[in-house]
Amino acid sequence: MDRPNGIDWYIKWIASVILIFGAASTSMNMYPYNMYLQFTGVFGWLIVGIIWRDWALIVVNTIGSLVLLAGIIHYLTLDWYLIIYESYIEAKLW
Repeated sequence: MDRPNGIDWYIKWIASVILIFGAASTSMNMYPYNMYLQFTGVFGWLIVGIIWRDWALIVVNTIGSLVLLAGIIHYLTLDWYLIIYESYIEAKLW
């Protein structure tokens, strides 16, 4: 079987390898790096789905990208507030 020369071939394999690293980082509890890796891999597969015009890939990876992006935004914007609030509650209980 001949290897295709299109950009989609490279994107799908790079995205697949990144997803494998994302799954491994999830199993090792490497938060938030697992979200970054998985978002990158899923977004790569979304691009491949768009290139191939495959609606199943587009729908699944759009939803996956949005879920992971929401987690990343939550981590970047709300975690610092929750840490400060938890410290405040602990100090108030003393």
